Amino acid sequence: MGMLWKIGKKSWAIGVAASLVPLMVGGAALFALADFRRPDTKEIMLLTAIQSITVFPVVSCLLNDLKIQNSELGRLALSSSLVSNLLGLVLLFFPSLTRMKKEDAFKNVAMAAGFLLVIIFVVRPAMLWIIRQNPEGRPMRDGYLRAILAMLLLSSLASRYFGQSVLFGSICFGLVVPDGPPLGSAIVNKLDCFFVGLILPIYVTVTAAKVDLTALTGSFQDMKLELILVSLVFVSKFAACLVPPLICEMPVKDSLALALILCCKGVVELGIYRFLHEMEVLNEGRMGLALMAVLALASLMPILVKLLFNHSRKYAGYQKRNVVHLKPDSELPVLACIHRADQINPILDLVDAFYPTPEGPVGVYALHLIKLVGRAMPVFITHQLQKTVADGTSYSDQVILAFAHYARSNPGAVRASIFTAVSPPKLMYEDICQTALDNLTILILLPFHKRWSSIDGSVVSEDNHIRSLNCSVLQWAPCSVGILIDRGGRPNAAASTATDEPFHVGVFFLGGNDDREALAIARRMARDPELCLSVVHLGVDDEEGCVVSWDKMIDGEALKVFKEGLLGKNVEYWKEIVEDGPTTARLVRSMVQQFDLVIVGRRHELECPQTAGLLAWTELPELGILGDLLASNDLDTSSSVLVVQQQQRH
Repeated sequence: MGMLWKIGKKSWAIGVAASLVPLMVGGAALFALADFRRPDTKEIMLLTAIQSITVFPVVSCLLNDLKIQNSELGRLALSSSLVSNLLGLVLLFFPSLTRMKKEDAFKNVAMAAGFLLVIIFVVRPAMLWIIRQNPEGRPMRDGYLRAILAMLLLSSLASRYFGQSVLFGSICFGLVVPDGPPLGSAIVNKLDCFFVGLILPIYVTVTAAKVDLTALTGSFQDMKLELILVSLVFVSKFAACLVPPLICEMPVKDSLALALILCCKGVVELGIYRFLHEMEVLNEGRMGLALMAVLALASLMPILVKLLFNHSRKYAGYQKRNVVHLKPDSELPVLACIHRADQINPILDLVDAFYPTPEGPVGVYALHLIKLVGRAMPVFITHQLQKTVADGTSYSDQVILAFAHYARSNPGAVRASIFTAVSPPKLMYEDICQTALDNLTILILLPFHKRWSSIDGSVVSEDNHIRSLNCSVLQWAPCSVGILIDRGGRPNAAASTATDEPFHVGVFFLGGNDDREALAIARRMARDPELCLSVVHLGVDDEEGCVVSWDKMIDGEALKVFKEGLLGKNVEYWKEIVEDGPTTARLVRSMVQQFDLVIVGRRHELECPQTAGLLAWTELPELGILGDLLASNDLDTSSSVLVVQQQQRH
């Protein structure tokens, strides 16, 4: 419910129009065309009213299936449908009272008000108490979950006593459950698979099987009024959802897609129709008409939205946003992605290795990514450091405190901005790419999906959601991308000064765009006099590589400053002649322990004489051949690795 106060005027206008306009048009058409002496006029009126509402869960599922939940269009559709759904609930509550006697209506309103007061002032504080009793970071106790499910059933039972549907009590009860972890996410994790994966398909199948479509075809001539009203409601609802975004100067295709999304019907409407059919409010013919309307809209809308809303090019830019084309002393804008607290320090250490100074500053945009579980809709929060002080209770406070402290420790050299994105794991790449696009970042830093122990070097955890996310970002990123493989070695040059040993960075260079990007990053690090940079050029005798001659010329220019020693005494270059892939693998394995950080290009699906035969053995294609070799579990090293991909989408 708190999301309502954060919804903008555009969403309010669309949501209100989506409910009121079709309801008024349907009511006016019913008043003009219907004979109110007919005993079934109220049934037709109820059918028209249900066709007018927009249901939030249906819109959310549609957007999730289309994988546009995190897009600007998806967020607008979610917020608009939330307004429309709540307004529809209010509008459907009062007509139910008109069917009662006057004294019953007053009694039921009083009972409904008392029920709402109980769940707001008794049930919700009880749930907040349960959250406080549960140890932080521990799963919710099963006893608490059983108690909440028992209260859910009791709330549905109670709503029947004051003349409302069993849905009324459960919906109101659900609205007071605190969203997100630990309680909201625990309920979803406990029930979602069973209900959505098993019970829901059975429910839809049984509901459709119980409908007698022959009753619809047999009484088709007698249902002209219902057909006209359903058609008028759909057209008026579509127009009501289309006009406000057009007035707000949204693109025509996006406005049409938004209107189609808000007009979609699904399993919730099907459940309402079945309930009314079992209560003998809708006859067989009208139930068949309602079922066919839901089926048609649920089938056509996703297809039409896909045709109208194509987001495959929305992250493509017309500027070269990579480190190679960045001026030497200009600010380096970096988007650092964080999933867990243990990823903060490795990312900060890497940023510190870029040697931020007032003459060559670094702009850090930290994005804390949180899985959307037990919440209604995605959330994107911008934390204003100059206005807000973290208090240690929010799930993003560790990120805020760490990056704010780092920026304060490097005045004039580091500028930090922190964001929090709560979204489905499959759609997190949308938040990352959109944030990179909005803030004109040059490099996106992603944590690797594996975590190694700093004690014995064994793999501690492996998160395939992070791996899938990294692959999506590599595909859609509007700038260069770096995947940081942290093995727990010496973090950065600043820490190495305490041991009187320089921080060693190594670059294995084969050639191509990604390797030149890795070389540009290393060159920026080499400004630090406390850092030792070694560029290892892996070449062949006959100088015949896998790249074309133009690329070889560019590679030669990129290596020129290293060959001639123009960057200082802390930079060295040498060329190693290798014959094939196994020779390269042995050389890299023997040298990697000399460095604290190794930077390589991704070189996706590129194979040359130096790496011949290694591509077939690659387990992690998102890292490329050398990156996969350096991320191998059987590699005995504490060196961290940065795998770089240069901007592709331009």
